[in-house]
Amino acid sequence: MSTAAIKPTAEPVAAPKIAVVGGGLAGLAAAIAAADGGAQVTLYERAPRLGGATWSFQRNGRWFDNGQHVFMRCCTEYRAFLDRLGATDQVTEQPRLSVPVSRPGRRRARISRTGAPAPLHLARSLMRYGPLSVTDRVRAVRTALALRRLDPDDPDTDEMSFGGWLRFRGESDRAVASLWDLICLPTVNLRADDASLSLAVKVFRTGLLDDTDSADLGWTRVPLSALHGDAAARVITDQGGSIQLQAQVEAVEHGPSVTADGERVDADAVILAVPHDAVDDLLPPDTVARQAELAELGISPIVNVHFVFDRQIMDVPFTAALDSPVQFVFDRTEAAHWAGDESGETTDAHSRDEQVVAVSQSAAFDEIGDRPAEMIERYQSALADLFPLSAEAEVLDAVVTREHRATFAGRPGTRRLRPGPNTAIAGLFLAGAWTDTGWPATMEGAVRSGNQAARMALDFCRGANASTLSWQDQRERTIA
Repeated sequence: MSTAAIKPTAEPVAAPKIAVVGGGLAGLAAAIAAADGGAQVTLYERAPRLGGATWSFQRNGRWFDNGQHVFMRCCTEYRAFLDRLGATDQVTEQPRLSVPVSRPGRRRARISRTGAPAPLHLARSLMRYGPLSVTDRVRAVRTALALRRLDPDDPDTDEMSFGGWLRFRGESDRAVASLWDLICLPTVNLRADDASLSLAVKVFRTGLLDDTDSADLGWTRVPLSALHGDAAARVITDQGGSIQLQAQVEAVEHGPSVTADGERVDADAVILAVPHDAVDDLLPPDTVARQAELAELGISPIVNVHFVFDRQIMDVPFTAALDSPVQFVFDRTEAAHWAGDESGETTDAHSRDEQVVAVSQSAAFDEIGDRPAEMIERYQSALADLFPLSAEAEVLDAVVTREHRATFAGRPGTRRLRPGPNTAIAGLFLAGAWTDTGWPATMEGAVRSGNQAARMALDFCRGANASTLSWQDQRERTIA
């Protein structure tokens, strides 16, 4: 046999090593996308659990989420993330948008859609929306059409407040509070008067106005920790990845490398997926000046007050509230009684008649420091005004959860402060809902940022894009 016919065996190409710092949704999405792309992934998380701002805990045999998180049908990358986790059957999605709006002593209103083409799919609901006068309803339809013509990527749009633009359009204080804030508060985590017009346009156009079914809502039927953190851990480890919990990452340095618990570990690429106010503490001194402006993004808190009633007090899965201290209320009974297995079955540990509800308060600047007893009393009384049955019910348990730094504050002018995934350090990429995704600080924005950072890290490892841009370069290119 001729040796000329024998070809040498090619050396196997080693999988690139990608370190992900941060186990929130952005970090989980980045880790899974990187592993799916062939990388050897190590995920570092300083907490004893994964999930970041979407986590759960047990109390007296029931599960409680730290906060209430819903998604829309337009959240395509988040929904694909759930599919990758094998968790699609653990969420509920509305066949058509329908948001009940409760008021003390008044008939419940509703924001819903028809099957008509957008934006006509909302017209009937707006024209029948009881909390507004007929004049305000007509003006709201015209304002919605004007919103549809705005470009969320226009830098000038980001410099104006949503509330200022609404009032320029002639929207009344009642309309702002009863309609526009109803959507702006839970999505941007600020009231319309404080929110960037650009972010509001993104929410209303992508979620409500551009496509008929985009705003159909979804929510989890199981605890958030099971939906995100536990499921993602299985996917990452099944792909050969490593997860380091309670890992104290002290620095991310040129190389790139990660120093965790006193040990430096080199990597081919690093994805930093931590809150925006934690970035500077991890980077080398020669790069901090470029990112010092991240502090200007600010923070916006969220408070949740959870009640366990001995009977059913509300007959809808969730409701918005007007003319009440309450913003939104969710029925979390099914998730609270989750049995703790992958089947999504519920446990019989508690009475099947009890109902677990959560009051969710966005942009909770005025109450984040209130004592739990004060908040429990306030919202128990408010629930009695909204749901008279609760006045006769016994409260079996009540607990307050607070996210002091829940999201960045999407005020006017923040778009220029939000960096893209590239940094001045070769091989280091950023992820997080606070990065420049074009979205507010939502689960969709977090997953999108993680996916994008993973794509760029993989490209970098393959040599397809070895150059990086400074944040200033990115901003100037965006403005141009």
